[in-house]
Amino acid sequence: RVVLQRPSGFSIDVDLTVGAGTTVALLGPNGAGKTTLIETLTGALPIDSGRIALGGRTLDSPTDDIFVPLEDRKVGVVFQDYLLFDHLDVLDNVAFGIAGRRRVAREAARSWIEVFDLEDFVDRRPRELSGGQAQRVALARTMATDPNLLLLDEPLAALDVESRSALRRTLQRHLVGFGGPRLLITHAPTDAFLLADRIDVLEHGRITQSGPPDEIRRRPATAYVAALAGTNLLIGANDRGTLSLRDHDLELTVADTHLAGEVLATIHPSAIALHAEQPHGSPRNSWRTTIAHVEPQGDVTRVTLGSPLDLSVDVTPAAVSSLGLGVGSEIWVAVKATEIEVSPA
Repeated sequence: RVVLQRPSGFSIDVDLTVGAGTTVALLGPNGAGKTTLIETLTGALPIDSGRIALGGRTLDSPTDDIFVPLEDRKVGVVFQDYLLFDHLDVLDNVAFGIAGRRRVAREAARSWIEVFDLEDFVDRRPRELSGGQAQRVALARTMATDPNLLLLDEPLAALDVESRSALRRTLQRHLVGFGGPRLLITHAPTDAFLLADRIDVLEHGRITQSGPPDEIRRRPATAYVAALAGTNLLIGANDRGTLSLRDHDLELTVADTHLAGEVLATIHPSAIALHAEQPHGSPRNSWRTTIAHVEPQGDVTRVTLGSPLDLSVDVTPAAVSSLGLGVGSEIWVAVKATEIEVSPA
């Protein structure tokens, strides 16, 4: 548990557990306390009360008068702005944190450079790298230190869409290979949904919801989660505007006919229409389904659809009444091709 009172009056009071071999995403808006929590975990900021432990070893406990400094914590941090050394090439950046003589450290660094496909850039300085390449160097440098905790601070935030997608795939591959606890700090729900085993939502210095990504998406506990995490995220292959969904026996028509291959598709809950009868008119995706869950959320009601595609839909309370929506109700779904956004997976 981490308890901290800032001079500004802002306070943190968080119970957070990350198991070995587990990726937890701490998802929250700017100002929620994510940066402050990072500082307490790395040792840059001591806590006021509570206890921070890693692998059974206490790192910070005011009650027991224990405080382990940053350099002795074995916490590996990957920052969104990379923090590479401008005067060192890629090889020496990766070797920097490896203990031992320089020759031995550089040999060890080469194995990590190979893992992250950086062999063609070993002699380059950070200013000669793209954003995606620089972040891969930062990841290699962190992993090379053999940390007990891997802390990822908005690792994809500074990248463009294409680089972000490519590095997300790299992260997915290498997070699985890291046996310790992994904590991803992010404000991007897509990154949290795709990379995390569990999502903890941080608002105003408190955890307001915790659970698997699908549970967070389907049953938001706060207005922030409903607005941010309610977006429907699908994975499939796009072929000239025909989207074949992974793990679903359903094809959708999308407006983007140029992007080909594996894609991420997002559909906002408010972009999905529900009808009592089969809709007609302009070409769009439509199918018949049943209602799996109905949850009023003030001015909006969140409806969760059943097979063949478990989408979240936001409708007005008036629509719930007029359509007679309830658990088990049969309904027609319609989504315009222009409302389905696709990006490289």
